Amino acid sequence: MKQMQLLIASLLFSAFATAAHASEAYIGQFLYQYEGGNIYRVTVHDAKSMSWVCIEGAEKGANGMETPERFKVSNKVYFATWVEKTGINVSQVIDLKNMKVYSTIIDGKERYVLKGKILREK
Repeated sequence: MKQMQLLIASLLFSAFATAAHASEAYIGQFLYQYEGGNIYRVTVHDAKSMSWVCIEGAEKGANGMETPERFKVSNKVYFATWVEKTGINVSQVIDLKNMKVYSTIIDGKERYVLKGKILREK
């Protein structure tokens, strides 16, 4: 029985470890065009770092360098989450199959749910 538990635990860990890394298809430069007018240039440098800058909209000029936790959900669909230096929590589903982004932003007690289109730049 104990061997079965160890086998199940190691299989689960193995699946999680594999899912924890974003694939090469997710590395690059993208425009996230949110409904409402904000546009962000997002550059995914590698599996552990990304940067963003708002190039149009109410936050124009805002930027950051982040170290998100990223997981592959399914083929060309990823989940990313991080805490910005300002304390804002961001979680996203990045759907590169349909070129859509779904974001939840938590700033203190305020929560914003956004959706938009993705354009690959590089």
